[in-house]
Amino acid sequence: MWQPPVTTIGVTGATGFIAGALIPALAADGHELLLVDDRSGPTTVERPDFPVLKADFASEESLDRLSASDLILHLAAISGVMACAQEPAASARVNVEGTRRLYEMCLREQIPVAFASSFAVVGAPESLPVTERTPARPTHEYARQKAAGELLTRELAEKGKFGTAVLRQSNVYGFYMAGERRVTKSNVLEMFARQIPSGRLRVNAPGTQRRDFIHILDVVAHWQAAVRWLVGRGASARAATFSVASGEAFSVLELADRVVRSVPRLRPDLPVPVAEIVPNPREGIELIEPGFSIDPAETERVLSVRCAHRLDDELPGILGGRRDPLPRP
Repeated sequence: MWQPPVTTIGVTGATGFIAGALIPALAADGHELLLVDDRSGPTTVERPDFPVLKADFASEESLDRLSASDLILHLAAISGVMACAQEPAASARVNVEGTRRLYEMCLREQIPVAFASSFAVVGAPESLPVTERTPARPTHEYARQKAAGELLTRELAEKGKFGTAVLRQSNVYGFYMAGERRVTKSNVLEMFARQIPSGRLRVNAPGTQRRDFIHILDVVAHWQAAVRWLVGRGASARAATFSVASGEAFSVLELADRVVRSVPRLRPDLPVPVAEIVPNPREGIELIEPGFSIDPAETERVLSVRCAHRLDDELPGILGGRRDPLPRP
């Protein structure tokens, strides 16, 4: 059986939430790693066995380090709808101009790239479910910047005559351990878990907004599969878009109902909370699509990857505070 060569992989955003879970998996796959991060993000995961250069990914120091890569996973960004809405020029300098500078080096050195995008880019799609072919129609600043990154990634493949990949990620949940530290990401499920003792689950209006939810370990599996695709014979000189999604879509109210119904079993020492609709800080910025759904079938076929984690199975670990993620079946 043909095996891809051992590759040196550069990772930007190397101390972020996703990279913190991905880097040990890449090392276990036999890859050598070149890691950079300015540690400005909301989550910083430090692993002593994997040293990270503290620098802006588009700085000369970082570009010089990353130029020795066979492949780069570009995860670094100023992320979040509100962060980009509040500081559009500053975030664009990082997310768009920084990416452009990184890709100029990649073009010179002929280094393929996998780019971390978001399903926010699709805006209000003309048809559902969303697939890998759904065009970007961004409606807010964060989505526009991610759409610009997608375009730059496709242009890199065209100019460089080598493969690139855009990984559109849906809403990531779950946690993992980094040493003795439980690492998680701020999201609606973590917010509900913190609110349970108060007896109130605060649901941003209108509550019907629907998102696809994918576990962090399944996100890692998708990135590993994209690496295999890029270093393997299937990548060739083309750009590809992949859906990092589970196909499990829930509205915020549906999630709140699941949490409420789980509390008597998981937290019998606490009263059953009540879900309350509260004003949405993203009102007027983020679109509400009650019927939103994603079909990841093409990605599953091309990358030979399937999600192993389901939200209902993971709720005990999230709401009950269990320290270890559920093992893969």
